[in-house]
Amino acid sequence: MAASFEEKRVDAGVEVTEHARSEARHVAVHEIPLDLDDPHKAALEDNPEKAEGLTLTTFLAIASLSFSYVCPISCGFVLVTSILVPIGTDLGDTQHISWIVGGWSIASSVSFSLAGAISDVFGRRWTIVAGEIIAIVGSIIACTAQSTLMLAAASTVIGFGCGIIFVSYAGIQELVPNKWRGLLGLTECAMTLPWAAAGTLIATTLNANTAAGWRWCYYIGIIYGVLSMIGTILFYYPPPRPQYDFQKSRWQQIKEVDYIGFLLYTGGLTIFLIGLTWAGTPGHAWKSASVIAPIIVGILTLVACFIYDFTVPQQPFFPLSLFRQVREFTVLLVVVFVAGMVFYSFAGLLPQGSLYMYTSDPIQIGVIALPNGIAQVLCGGIATLFMGKLGHLKLQVIVCLIFQTVFTAAFAGFIPMNRAAWSAFQFFSMGPFALITLLCYVIAGLNVPLRHLGIASGLIGTFRSGGGSVGNAIFNTILNGVVKGQIPKKLAEVAATYNLSADQLAALIPATAENAVGIPGVFASVPGITPAIEQAAAQAYKEAYAHAFRMVFYSSIPFGIIAIACACCIKDSSQYLTNHTAVHMVREGALGKNPGRTHEHANTAPMFEDSKVTHSEDDRSS
Repeated sequence: MAASFEEKRVDAGVEVTEHARSEARHVAVHEIPLDLDDPHKAALEDNPEKAEGLTLTTFLAIASLSFSYVCPISCGFVLVTSILVPIGTDLGDTQHISWIVGGWSIASSVSFSLAGAISDVFGRRWTIVAGEIIAIVGSIIACTAQSTLMLAAASTVIGFGCGIIFVSYAGIQELVPNKWRGLLGLTECAMTLPWAAAGTLIATTLNANTAAGWRWCYYIGIIYGVLSMIGTILFYYPPPRPQYDFQKSRWQQIKEVDYIGFLLYTGGLTIFLIGLTWAGTPGHAWKSASVIAPIIVGILTLVACFIYDFTVPQQPFFPLSLFRQVREFTVLLVVVFVAGMVFYSFAGLLPQGSLYMYTSDPIQIGVIALPNGIAQVLCGGIATLFMGKLGHLKLQVIVCLIFQTVFTAAFAGFIPMNRAAWSAFQFFSMGPFALITLLCYVIAGLNVPLRHLGIASGLIGTFRSGGGSVGNAIFNTILNGVVKGQIPKKLAEVAATYNLSADQLAALIPATAENAVGIPGVFASVPGITPAIEQAAAQAYKEAYAHAFRMVFYSSIPFGIIAIACACCIKDSSQYLTNHTAVHMVREGALGKNPGRTHEHANTAPMFEDSKVTHSEDDRSS
């Protein structure tokens, strides 16, 4: 079988420096994988009868990579977003709490693709370690934050580190047989048990029953971050140059990274989201220049980014060759963009809905969110482990998107009275997200050449988090805009019913808002208040939020339809879920040795042949 493979050697006459030669020797006689350019051929031809088992060190490496997500996602996002309003209240500013989510999403969206390109130069290992360090630093800043904006800045740092850590999605896929690529689900198990399973309950309990309150979310993240970083350093030793390009120094490759595209994308997305976030807020009407200008400038900058990337740089931030793989890759970007819109934005919005429409008891808010967390465990942590066994990857994506779209829209029919439906539907609307994401990673990994796997995985992460940023801005803008019009209207109806004066109404509006977040005794400040008026005002407040949330849920439908249509165009790659393994670690842990060739029918050729390497004069003299 090995004879049928294309041999990939360094061409005769290529001058190789001593540094490059020593680096090549470090990967010993490791071979250049056929997957580097043809993953389909590799999957079908290098297909042993039995898949290679994972060594203990490889498993520990995968486990360390998996737990590295607890710090930036489970603690730095999931737990925090479930208690945004209490955090804002504690810091004295609830107006800017959406930027805690927005900053995280923007930063992770930007760093995903940059990290993919950097990992192709410096290798996955040190790139991921750098991301873990950044996430730890961001968590330290967050747990000492004294203002909402400072916390948003810290969240941005954490998100940037998270995007870099996501390089491990490519790293895990490389190390396991194709049919086991659902082992990416281990990352979801680490993120969801117990963090997503009972994230809101954990966060509300920490906030209500510990001296440090919500800051414990970040303390826990720091602990996990340090432990996972140590595990990554000790056990994870992938090939140091994933593109196997030893003809260029790392410095040469770093200089070729598309920094202009990076800046255009970062600037365009940020400016665009600022315009969306400002829209409808005091002093920033939808028709005002302060909203229209940044939206237009942001869109034009993003367009310029893609035009530049498709035409000028040698190593583009958005490679045109990847985007030309429309059914194999590009449509996946649309799918994860929409999935990210729904999940990341509603991760913060649903607990707010529970607070404003059902209960101000933080423990009960956590109980309401339990189906959401259980779904994350089942869909993201367990179902993914069986995706290879089930096959039909395209169909799995379509079904998950249908569930997400239908049940997100269905919330509108049950609020604000039906608490059971509000809780149960979170299982079906939020649960599919993790499975959708990992399916897209696996499909891309089976279709995209190994030399582009880092950047491809980065782009999936970029579009997923970019969707979260856009969704967070759009849905929060809709919610806040509608609420600000509905609350005075609904409470004015209460005032008219009970013949309250203008002064009484002016006092009733802020008192009702404070009562909604659980502050006791606030109605006493309203002249002539009665229990009946209190009850009517509280119900009117719930109705105002219910109307606003309905608009949000309805607005999600068109995006879901677009994603389902794109999913129908995916080219199913289930046939490539074989026993083939792309790469192997170059050593078994910090104290291990280079394992050399690990399977008898190597799918590759030697990286260098001494007889074909032309040495420089300095090399020969040495």
